[in-house]
Amino acid sequence: MNYQRALFFTLMTSLLSLLFITQSVLAGMTISGTRIVFPGNEREHMVRTNNKSSSPLLVQVWVDDGTTNGDINKLKVPFTVTPPVYRVEPGKGQSVRLIYNGMTLPQDRESVFWFNMLEIPPVNESVADKDRLELAFRTRIKIFYRPSILKASALREFNSIKWQVISPAEGIKVTNPTPYYISFDSAYIVSGNTKSQLKSDMIPPFSTKEMLLDPKAPRPTSVNSVLVRVINDFGNVIEYQLVKSGGDNLSVRTDK
Repeated sequence: MNYQRALFFTLMTSLLSLLFITQSVLAGMTISGTRIVFPGNEREHMVRTNNKSSSPLLVQVWVDDGTTNGDINKLKVPFTVTPPVYRVEPGKGQSVRLIYNGMTLPQDRESVFWFNMLEIPPVNESVADKDRLELAFRTRIKIFYRPSILKASALREFNSIKWQVISPAEGIKVTNPTPYYISFDSAYIVSGNTKSQLKSDMIPPFSTKEMLLDPKAPRPTSVNSVLVRVINDFGNVIEYQLVKSGGDNLSVRTDK
């Protein structure tokens, strides 16, 4: 019995992993852009959504603060979306208004929220009375509320970030003294001909976080350099090479 239970959970875990991996491929709705930068001096922002499938889709959109399992009607967030629910015909699109509702937010740094889009596929009437698996896909992208006092961008302040090697076999420590969120696509420690992946994460303003080695990555014995791939305001990925600059400190290589 224990063996069967273990096998069941293994199969379910594998299935859920497969569904997660293929979700972006199977999803019919897309959002124009991979992030939203909402300027503090604006009242609203338009978000374009498109149906790339061959079927009409019912779509629900909302904003959350990172809470993924709560009641979306009880969330206290600074944005409303309209229309919150809509139907999109095949090959067509729908613009959604993202409206700032005046909720007080810090003005000395960015704040982050998430724009959610849930698509519900149509029911095939010919099989409506039969048991079947229906998948509803959700897409999430970040909303960065940027106060009007902040005139630059995260990458323009990138050289202010402090980098330090904890140890070759552990990872690095990142200190972000800027008012911007720093978003990473990926990061690696380079040791000889080996690249060991770090668990990269978004670094909030005025904070320090550790980027530790992925458990499956090879354990380096030294650090020749560190490669970090950072996401800019437009969703583009920019790669930087960090080199030793004294002791355990790293700095961005500028002679490339």
